[in-house]
Amino acid sequence: NKADGSFYTIKKNAGKVHEVEYKAPKNKKQTKIAVPDSIKINGATYKVTSIAKSAFKNNKNLKTIIIPATVRSIGKQAFAGCKNLKSIIIRTPYLTKKSVGAKAFKGISSKAVIKVPKKQLKAYKKLLKTKGVAKDVKIK
Repeated sequence: NKADGSFYTIKKNAGKVHEVEYKAPKNKKQTKIAVPDSIKINGATYKVTSIAKSAFKNNKNLKTIIIPATVRSIGKQAFAGCKNLKSIIIRTPYLTKKSVGAKAFKGISSKAVIKVPKKQLKAYKKLLKTKGVAKDVKIK
């Protein structure tokens, strides 16, 4: 589904909660992308709860990404090879070792600054390093 021009996959789940996974940006030339917390498809509102594996892989144009508080998982190599990705704002407090795929952040800029929720700073510093973030990257 293309709600805002970007690509999404509707997730199957129980209940009335509509969830989607962010698959790919509408335009690979965008330098700043804010993943929305929700989108409307055919009048229904869907929460964006995950970022697909390889969603932004090897995107050389991407410099800034904002991950909303609704995201609970990030797929394998989601941002791998985004060598110009210098600013990552993570608003979600729900990421864990199991919910972030292998090498999700491998190959991002070594000058990158990752902003995370204050309460998760210590845990996220450890988590992000295991998911491919280089030692020089600032996590604050």
